[in-house]
Formats: sequence, C-alpha cells, structure tokens
Amino acid sequence: MSLLSLRLALLCLFAAVPARAYEDTLTTEEIQGALENTKLNEVFSQYLATIQMYDPERATRLGLHGADASLTPRAPDQLARELEAVKRLRAKLSEVKKDTMHPDLKVDYETLDHMLEVDIYEMENLNVLARRPQYYLEPLFLVYQMMSKDYEDYNTRSSNAISRLKQFPAVLEQAERNLSHPPAAWTRQAIRQTNDALNYVSDFVPVFRGYTRYDPVLKTSVDETMGKVKAALARYSAFLEKEILPSSDGDLQAGGYAYGFYLERLHGLDITPGSALSYSKKAFKKAMKDLDKEAYSVDSILASEKGWKGVMDKLPKEHPPAGEVLKVFQDEMDRAYQHFDEHKVVEFPRQRLLIKRMPGFMSAVLPYVYYAPSFSLDDTRISELFVLLPPDAAAEAAREKALASGFNYAQMELLTAYSIMPGMHLRGYEASTNRSRIRRISRQPAVANGWACYSELLAEEMGFYTSYWSRFLRCYVRALRAARAYADAAMHTKKWTPEEASRFFQEQLYLPKAAADAEVLKLSLAPTEGFSYIIGMDRILEMRRYYERTEAKYFDLRRFHTLFLRMGEIPIDRIADEMRRQKREEKKIIR
Repeated sequence: MSLLSLRLALLCLFAAVPARAYEDTLTTEEIQGALENTKLNEVFSQYLATIQMYDPERATRLGLHGADASLTPRAPDQLARELEAVKRLRAKLSEVKKDTMHPDLKVDYETLDHMLEVDIYEMENLNVLARRPQYYLEPLFLVYQMMSKDYEDYNTRSSNAISRLKQFPAVLEQAERNLSHPPAAWTRQAIRQTNDALNYVSDFVPVFRGYTRYDPVLKTSVDETMGKVKAALARYSAFLEKEILPSSDGDLQAGGYAYGFYLERLHGLDITPGSALSYSKKAFKKAMKDLDKEAYSVDSILASEKGWKGVMDKLPKEHPPAGEVLKVFQDEMDRAYQHFDEHKVVEFPRQRLLIKRMPGFMSAVLPYVYYAPSFSLDDTRISELFVLLPPDAAAEAAREKALASGFNYAQMELLTAYSIMPGMHLRGYEASTNRSRIRRISRQPAVANGWACYSELLAEEMGFYTSYWSRFLRCYVRALRAARAYADAAMHTKKWTPEEASRFFQEQLYLPKAAADAEVLKLSLAPTEGFSYIIGMDRILEMRRYYERTEAKYFDLRRFHTLFLRMGEIPIDRIADEMRRQKREEKKIIR
C-alpha cells in the first residue's frame, strides 16, 4: 500500500468515529462517579442514623439532636447489636467503586472506612463496659455541655438534659452489673471523678435556673432529680471503693498490635510501632537539647550551675487575681485576633468562643485549661474554653500556688496561642467550614494536636509573646510532649512498664510522683494520643518547608495555613497529598 493510500485509509477510519465519542465516554465516567458518590453519602447517612440509634450521647456530640433526651444504653446486648450494624455498613461501603470518584471524594471514602474500622475494633477489643469505670460518668459532662451551648431552644435543651439526668442513676446501676477487673489506676481516677461530681453537683443548679425560675413544679422536679443523682453518685463511689478496687488488676498497656492499629487506621500514618518509638526517642533528645539551649540564653550562669530546672524555678510568678483570670484570657484572645490578622498569617475565626470557669466535677479528667469545640454538625457553633480556677474555699497559700504555676502571664500567653488563636479554636472553626460532613465528624488527633503545638511556635515566630519567658516555656512544653510521646510508645509496646514510665517523668522532667503517675494514667487511656502531638507538628513543619522551598518568593503563609486547615478532619498525610493535588490543579488552570 502506498503512503498516500495509507493516509486516506486512516482518514476514513477517524471519520467513522462519531465526533462526540470522547465526550460520551467522559460523561459516562462522570455519571458513574456521581452514582458512587450517592452510595457513599447513603452509607454515611446510615452511619449517622446508627450512631443516633445506639449511642445517643455520641450523636449529641456530633450535632445530631434527634435523641437528645436519651442516654446511651450500656448493656452488652445493645453493644453487640451496634457492632453488627456497623459491620454491615462497612460491608456495604466496600461495594462502592471508589476508583470512579473525584480524588477528594476518594479521601472521604477512605476516611469513613477508617472510622468504621476503628469503631469495630474498639467495640470488639476495648471491652469498655467492663474495664472503664469512667465511661459511666460521661453523661454528666455531656449534660453540662448541652446546657452551656446554644444549638437550639433553651427550654428544649433543658427538658432533654433533665430527662438524661433522670436516667443517670440507672446508668450507674448498669455499671455495677458490667464492671470487672479494670486497671487499678482507672478505678482510682473514677473514684476521684465520682467524688468530685458528688462535691460539685451544685454546679448544675445555675445552668437550669432560667428553666425553673417561673415554674415551682419544674424547680421541684429538678431538685428531686439532682437529689437522686447525688444519691446514685454516693452509691457508685462506695461500689468502686469496696467492690471494684480490690479486684482492679487489668493491664494499662495496649500492646504493640493495638498501638500499630491506631497508627495506621486512626491516624493514617505509614509508620510501625517500633519506628514510632525510635522517632519519639529522637524527638525527646532533641527537645531536651533545645530546652537546655534556651535556658542558657535566659540565664547562662544559672543554667550552667543548675541546668534548665534552675532556670524554670526562676520563672516569674506574677499573675492576675483569681477573679480576673477569665477577663485576662478574653483580653489575650482579642490581642491575638488583632495581632495575627495584622501579620496576615491566618484567617479570622468567625465563631463564638465562651470563656468559662470549669465546673469542679470536670477537674479529675480534663487539663486545667480545656478547649471544648462546638458540636461538629451543628448549624449554630459555639466553642468553650474551660479554665480550672482554685476553689474559693481553698487556703490562701494553695490558691496562690495554683495561680502562680498555671496562670502567670507568660503561661497565659502560651495557653492563648495553643487553645485559642492561632490554635485549637481557629483550627476548629476552619475545619467546620468544610462541605464534607464526613470530614467534619472524623477524629484526627495528629491534625488537631499537631496544629495546636505548631501554633505555639507560630506565635513565637510572629512576635506575639511579650516575654522571653514565654519562649522558654514553649521549649519546656515541647520537651514535655516529646517525653509523653516517648513514654506513650514505650509503654504501650511494652518496652516499659507503667512504673518505669512514671520514673522516667520523675527523673527526666523532675515531676513529683503524683504528677508522673497522672501522666501515665492519661497516656494509658488513649494509646498514640501522646505521639500524635509531635508527629502532627513535625508533619506540618515539613509541609510548610516544602512550599517555602518550592514556591520561594511566591509562598503565602496565610494561604498555606488556610488551605491546610480547610481540608477538614482527614489524616495528616492525606492533607499533604491533597494540598499537592490542588496546587497541581491550580497550575493547570493558570496555563
């Protein structure tokens, strides 16, 4: 065949293909992707309905309020039914063909799959009903949050909260049937928490005052309900002390398999337990070197003689009076908003934050300054910052010690950066703007905790701190978190016993035994949580350095932060992938 004949044959072949063939193929793919996305949304909606049916308390925390008048049944047969329902949902999710989906929807699919897998694992393996006496006290905190937030009509919230309080004694009775051989440290913490709730049950009275003010019948009902709650708490405390504590011989350590499962499936990290241990050990050593260096820059003579601990003991103790601590936090928040907006490093969080005194019954389980985000799916979002102030009835010396150590002015600057701006409050607001409901309810500790730690460094870089003591405290807190990560990995992979982990905190960070034991207790309740702080911050810094290097003079710090935060609650390595993908898409559009 001549060259001319070959060309004519090819021309005829192409002419025979309809001009719209490529478009038709593309449209088919788009339709298939839309169908699979509909299936994904259907599974997710069924997941939310399952949560609301079997776990009304979790549903409330997610912003689903159809079962706000009910408490979560804590019976083994109910848990078994929930487990089977979630397994069926995961099987249904596996039928969705994610390959035809848009890339960001593939991430949603993976995130939902991980959520379901973690739920199944925890229901099958944690044995919460038998091992966690604290679990039965959670309704009290939730009831208080229902009354302190503003997600719907106050009277409706009050009615639902009272309904839940009326059911609370039955929950504690169920605990007596379920609990068996928990770890001793968990039982002791539950006893403290129960006694705190008993002593501070009056904290609930003010939140219902608007509901009962003009109705004597309602006031009588609330008073009777609180009396029954108090009696149930007293009984539960005695039960834990006499019946459960003597047989509390459960293991605090999760084990290497569980630790690896959380690293891979909860956090989405491609890292083994052994690698996490090695990583955190190196991070601790580096953090201690940085702390020594910062101590030397603060006072070289004292640091040479007594090390960083000597410099820490010299930390200024000036603090606001107890009655003005909340106001100072408010002032610091306003200053932080203005400061970071002027420096154009983050967006402005358009969401209310209420700064409140922490109720006494929360103190046994929460840090002394605790950021409570808004309920994920609520339309009206209000966050809270709970601040634990020393009791009014405490001795003057004890009150002064608590204020000097926790609320000196350098510490309050650091807490503001970490918890409010540009920390947890800003991150929570930005994440809540994501259109994907999957991303709004997903739990990603490495993202949340990593950003909070990064915010402390960002505040230093942007000149927010007014004292070099704030920089020194930031280095100390970094070292403390690295120590937690190291102990977290070492203890749960069973390289250390809990006693060895406690001694580590005492010897390396000079913590009193009670404080060291409290660190071990906190780590025992949430394997990989301690590790998430350092890996999260380091991953954010890696991303930032990458874009600073590749974009050079075109790098925009505010845009980087906004893009990172608006990815929502997906694994931190997926955020890195998605940011790069979006950058590539932008370059195609520009071209």
